[in-house]
Formats: sequence, structure tokens, C-alpha cells
Amino acid sequence: MLMRLLGQDYGYSMKTASNLTQVACEKIRNAIVYGRLDLGEPLSENDLAKALGVSKAPIRESLSELRLKGLVDIVPQSGSYVFSPTQEQIEELCDFRILLETQAIELSMERDSRGMLSALKKIVREMKAAYNAADLFRSKVLDTEFHQTFFRHCGNRYLVDSYANIGHSVEALRYRFMDTAIYRSRAFDEHQKILELLLEEKTSKAAHILIDHISRTKKFQAKVNWSAGRLRRKDYKFREYAEVFAD
Repeated sequence: MLMRLLGQDYGYSMKTASNLTQVACEKIRNAIVYGRLDLGEPLSENDLAKALGVSKAPIRESLSELRLKGLVDIVPQSGSYVFSPTQEQIEELCDFRILLETQAIELSMERDSRGMLSALKKIVREMKAAYNAADLFRSKVLDTEFHQTFFRHCGNRYLVDSYANIGHSVEALRYRFMDTAIYRSRAFDEHQKILELLLEEKTSKAAHILIDHISRTKKFQAKVNWSAGRLRRKDYKFREYAEVFAD
């Protein structure tokens, strides 16, 4: 009986710890993706734990998980940092996106064109409403949804898993890239054109527009000198994590 109770307590403790890690990981991930934390910014385990009301253990596990997702760099004898891609890394990421997304579009049109097109039509309608309302955050979220839809209907788990491995990094860069009104307008026009061509079953032409769309992102992002927080640690000494994670 005692062993059973101890086992239940242990199981409850493990579940609680797992939940704390999951919540902490989600909050830190969103802060990175949606720009509340700078690219390259140093991350303090102590301050993160205090702001999120947990011990350092869930924070450490969260940072390790986010490292696997490409959102955090852990440097031995230095600390943890929000990822800060080099020009070469951005170019490689965009090239990989082109391979994955064009293949996903082709497979989705072959295997579930009705499902994908229905989803894309809904997203484009919502994109137009968000654009007209100047709702920047909603526009960014819908941009991500548009591209993820290719994979939800492609029927290939390896494509899905491959995109999931880079998805958060892509979203973090997209969020920062979409701050210009000119980009948002052009991006909406291209998303709409991709949908129109797919509705006409002109998959190859739609893929070409997608390639141009990603290539332009590649050229812009590769020119940006993202923050090198490791070299400017003192600039973040007074970072208020409570504000970062405020709802």
C-alpha cells in the first residue's frame, strides 16, 4: 500500500514537473517567435524562473527543448541565447523551405486538393480582413497558417516532420520581416495569386510564385545584421521578464 501511494506521489510529481516545463517552454517560445525577446539576446535562467514562477529545472529543460527546435543557442561556459542566424544560415533555411513547400504543394494537390484549397480560401479571406483592419499580429499569424496548410494536406509524415523542425525559426524571422507595410501588401497579393492558380490547377505556376516569395524573403533577411547579444550582454542587464511574459 505504501509503495503504491509513493508511486502515485512520484507519478503526480513527474506529471506536474512535465506540465511546468511545457508551460514555460510555450511562453519562452512565443516570446521569441513574436518578437518580445530579441534575436541573439542572452537568457537568464534565474530571471526566467522568477518571472514564470517556477524553479530553474523547468527553465533549463525548456531551453534545451527550444535548442532542439532551433530557437535557442546554448554556449558552453557562456550561457543561453535566443538564436541569431548568420547570413549563410538564413540562405540555407530559405533554400530548404523552397524544397519542402513546393513539394508539399504538389503532393497536397495530388492527394487532397479539395481540403487544402478550402483551407487556403478561408485563410486568404481572413488575411484580407486583417490587412484592411491593419491588424499586424493577425496578418503574421495567418501568413504562417497559409504556409503550414501545404503540409497539413500533403500526406507525407517526413515532409511534415522536416517542416516542423524549422517552422518556429521561420515564423520568428517572418514575424520580424512583416513589419513593413510594403511587404505585407505584396505578401497578401502573392498569397492570393497562389490560391487563384491552384484553383485553376496550375500548380507549377503557383510553385514559381512561391519560390519568388521565399527568395525575396531570403534576400532581405540575409542582409539584416541580427542582434549579437553575446557581445552586448550588458544591454540586457535590466531586461524585465515580467513585462515580456505579461498577457
